[in-house]
Amino acid sequence: MNANPADNRPNLADLVRDLTGVGRAESDEAPLPRTAPAGVELALEDLISDDNGEIVFFNDGGFRTLSIETDAQVVASGQATSHRTSAGEDVSGFNYVTFENGVTLYFDDGLDLLLPDS
Repeated sequence: MNANPADNRPNLADLVRDLTGVGRAESDEAPLPRTAPAGVELALEDLISDDNGEIVFFNDGGFRTLSIETDAQVVASGQATSHRTSAGEDVSGFNYVTFENGVTLYFDDGLDLLLPDS
C-alpha cells in the first residue's frame, strides 16, 4: 500500500489526455486525433506547486499553446539553465515565468505560453 496519498494523484498530462482524448488507446471509444489539439487553458490557482512554488508543465500531449488564466503579474521570465525543482524534476533548458505571487511555471521549449493582457 502506498503511504503517500500524493503519489496516487494523476499527473497533469494524464488529466489533459483524459479531457482532450489525445493519447487514448485504439480500444477506447474516441479515435485518436490525427493532429494534436491547438492548446490547453488552465487557471494558475488550480495548479499545484512544489515546496518552492514551482510548477512543471510537461507537454506530453503535443500542444502548441498553453493559456494560463491569472491576475498575477509576471515578474521574471527566461530559460532555465541547470535546475532541478524541489520535487526532483530536471527543468534544465525549459522556459519559465515567475509570477508576483512567487509561483514559477516551467514549460517545454516550443510551447507558446499565452497570458492575460496586463
